[in-house]
Amino acid sequence: MSSPTDSFLSTKRPRIHRSKSGAEIETYECPDLWFDDGNIIIRSILSNKNASIACKVHKSILASHSNAFHDLFDGPQTAFDVASDRYDGVPVMDLPDSPSEVNDFLKALYFPEETHCHLPISSPFFEGIWRGFPFKYEGILRLALKYDCEPLRDQMINVLRHAWPQYLIDWDFLQKRTEDLEVAYLRRECFDMSFAHPEPARTLRLAMDCNVVDILPVVFYDLMRVHEVIAANPWEIFRRADLSVLTAEDLRRLAHGRGNLRGKYLDDITYLQHDIRLDSCKRIPVSGKLFSGKQSPCHASLKKWWDTRLGVASGPSVRDPIRWLREEISLCDDIPQDEVCVGCIRAIKKYLERVREELWTSLPYFFGLTSLVSDNWGKEPEPKIWY
Repeated sequence: MSSPTDSFLSTKRPRIHRSKSGAEIETYECPDLWFDDGNIIIRSILSNKNASIACKVHKSILASHSNAFHDLFDGPQTAFDVASDRYDGVPVMDLPDSPSEVNDFLKALYFPEETHCHLPISSPFFEGIWRGFPFKYEGILRLALKYDCEPLRDQMINVLRHAWPQYLIDWDFLQKRTEDLEVAYLRRECFDMSFAHPEPARTLRLAMDCNVVDILPVVFYDLMRVHEVIAANPWEIFRRADLSVLTAEDLRRLAHGRGNLRGKYLDDITYLQHDIRLDSCKRIPVSGKLFSGKQSPCHASLKKWWDTRLGVASGPSVRDPIRWLREEISLCDDIPQDEVCVGCIRAIKKYLERVREELWTSLPYFFGLTSLVSDNWGKEPEPKIWY
């Protein structure tokens, strides 16, 4: 992925700057972060070590957001000014971080609206979030942690939690929006759905490195859903993920979690009819509901309908059982009521909803994350009752 500095490196000429040691340094001035009244130069070195990127910014802005910069700039600056190299008449601070990370970090401080620091999922610019997610957030979060920028750190973590919600109701809302994007892509005859989704592999590494562990179960689940074709069929939908960033432990968790989740899912839906209570059927006389072991009058029609659905369940839906179950719950309303009574239909929906909720709240267990997240992960808190 190209660096955000590439766009102006190819069009601007560097200024040759001589440091205090006498060395000549090629310096590219960042136009978006160059303020005439700035009183400090933030400089970062390009990977080739022969050039640097410079941003002319304000000590007061840095100090107001960062405890580290506040401690550095608080008090007399004489010693700092004497020790520092100077550029454009102001002192220079060299940061060891990459230019792209510094660029994203400073832009988040100066232009938070452009980095969507406060952007909710319901925003009309929702599609734009995923096109840089999580790439443009990586540097911001890492440097916010490194330089102790608590408000910015919290904003970045909240963005991650919006994209990877802990509760199923929030995930459903998010997925419906994402599915609308998929439809829009298909209308443009674009079958690569990568940009309709956040990138899960890079997010997984970011969450591990920055200890944002509560999003991990959802990130692992989404990574399980990725279907990347080797030779892209122009008529087949696929997604890409950068698996090269994952560690051996990440891949082990992914493989074990996929097997555990699929096994539990297939077992639960295969035995659906065995768990439907006999007394839910409206076609059995009240006196007959006292006898167990009997099949309801709806059983034959119900079995015929569900056997058809099981054929679908063993296919591609195994990659995304939580979505498939959501769709099946909706399709229950299409079962002919002259073949299956309302009571049995209601019982099926209730069973599928329970299976779906159990799969969701068990994601930490499936992927071996129970020691990292809270015991109540995914379980919505009980509403408070005020007396």
